[in-house]
Amino acid sequence: MRRSLMAESSTPPPPSPEQTPIVVPENLVTVLRTERHRFETMGARYAVHASRLAELEKRLMEGRFHLAVLGQVKRGKSTLLNALLGEDILPSAVVPLTAIPTFIRYGAERTLRVRYNDSRPDTVVEDELMQCSEDKIQPASHHSGIRWLQEHLTLYVTEEENPENQKGVREVEITLPAPILRDVVLIDTPGIGSVYRHNTEGTLNFLPQCDAALFLVSADPPITEVEVAFLREIKDRVARLFFVLNKVDYLTGDEKETALAFFRTVLNSVASIDPGQHIFAVSAKKGLLAKEANDTRLWDESGLQEVSDHLILFLASEKNRVLREAIGKKVFNVFCDAELQTHLNIRALELPLSELESRLSLFDKKIAEVEQQRLHAQDILLGDRKRVYDTIEMYVKDLRIPLKDRLSKIAEDAMAASPHTPEKAAQDAVAGTIPGWFEHELGSITAMADREMTVRLREQGKRAETLIESVRKGAAELFEIPYHAPSGEEVYHLVRKPYWVDHEWESTFSPVSSAMMERLLPGPLRQSRAKNRMKHQIDILVMRNLENLRYETLQSIDAAFLQYSSTLDANLRLTIDATHGAVRAAMERRKEHAGETAERLARLYQVAGELREVLQLFGKAG
Repeated sequence: MRRSLMAESSTPPPPSPEQTPIVVPENLVTVLRTERHRFETMGARYAVHASRLAELEKRLMEGRFHLAVLGQVKRGKSTLLNALLGEDILPSAVVPLTAIPTFIRYGAERTLRVRYNDSRPDTVVEDELMQCSEDKIQPASHHSGIRWLQEHLTLYVTEEENPENQKGVREVEITLPAPILRDVVLIDTPGIGSVYRHNTEGTLNFLPQCDAALFLVSADPPITEVEVAFLREIKDRVARLFFVLNKVDYLTGDEKETALAFFRTVLNSVASIDPGQHIFAVSAKKGLLAKEANDTRLWDESGLQEVSDHLILFLASEKNRVLREAIGKKVFNVFCDAELQTHLNIRALELPLSELESRLSLFDKKIAEVEQQRLHAQDILLGDRKRVYDTIEMYVKDLRIPLKDRLSKIAEDAMAASPHTPEKAAQDAVAGTIPGWFEHELGSITAMADREMTVRLREQGKRAETLIESVRKGAAELFEIPYHAPSGEEVYHLVRKPYWVDHEWESTFSPVSSAMMERLLPGPLRQSRAKNRMKHQIDILVMRNLENLRYETLQSIDAAFLQYSSTLDANLRLTIDATHGAVRAAMERRKEHAGETAERLARLYQVAGELREVLQLFGKAG
């Protein structure tokens, strides 16, 4: 006898997710890949579930713990990173490297990707000598691969090969088969002690996107005023900040304790860092030698084992656990949707055609109501975007007068200090101030926009999920089938993969030529006319740069709202297609291919059983 879901529908509904929370399986990646391949073989109507699992797998693999490493020249930052990687990859130099961040991620192959500030396509270079996994490295090829990668990296990140970043590089990404990178993305950031203030501001704006930052100093020389000033600015911009005292191999035991005590005192007195904050004392040089020689005793002596255990393994595993739980819930929801679709297909084949058409007609009305609610939600979204717009417009408008006053004061001071070339001095002083100031304001305005959007879109997310859930639940009730509610709400979170942005601010004055007769005017009058010209030029620069600031911010807001709106519509369309669309398609096929009904039912019951087994992996009965 053919089995029917009608009997199943008489059983009590499964407990709510709050009563029986899901358990994310340890082999989540394996489950993702296995079920994605299964969905890919099940025809066009299940392809969307395969696509969703592929996207979730990508997010799981990309959502690594991001650790930014900060350090001034000669502190041993490159050596520290090389030691953690176990390879002498990053070039070390006695002069500053180009102010370009380097992202170091896990990859089965050694690759180098260069991204540019303009629209040029990325430059991607792969190692022809080195195509190996972390477990199958041949010594000769291994060292050849290291030399190859360092030589190519040098072309983009050193002042010698790329002076003042003439090549217009925005960032460099390296992939390596280093075990540590399975859990962590290491980021070598510029900024400390840069001769360009806007590079420092770029680092400051970038840090909040990272999970933690490691601040590196060394005993010789002691911490500098530049580092102290930088520390004051970053301590509230990053979620977790850790400190490393490098080059302790040059110190005796007493000297090391003295250096640590001094560093703690400085941290507490100038940056209000808790005096109990742990400071890792290491020798990066010794650690790199230990890795290259595979000397575990030397590695322990270097102090880097403690850094790796605490900063990398503990913190990264905690973030990855949280990420895994979040992705696991979304994966569970995909399987719930697939199960609902399968049960709806079965019902569409089992119900008498007249009854099926009657219920589908009621479902049509439900979908029409949902469409009206969707349009209403989009109207609210447009209103929220306008309110965020207005907030930004007011903020930018209020910047104009204070900035003009500040730049005018800088120009006047420079002119007074250089009576022989006053206008040239004023131009240089203003040009040196503008990039850093606007980079700082961009960071502030971006943070404000993010806060505004997070609050408003989170509420929109709740409304959207309620709407989507009404479709799922309506379908389950209308066709009397078992139903698993999704695990938690899909609320909005403004989460970005950390990225670096290098902006160009206009700081060049228009050519101004003084008439010959003006040189014969009395000094005070000539100076007054020069000041007026400077104020006019400053007005123009302020107006142009504020417009750039405003435009870039509003463009980002537009992109965020557009992406959210598109995601809302796409998720709703997917849900409607997996429910209403599935039932209608099954009914049409049933009419056209009545002879295939028994065979299709058998296959659908098999799929339902397979999905039940998958849901049991999450602690849920199918």
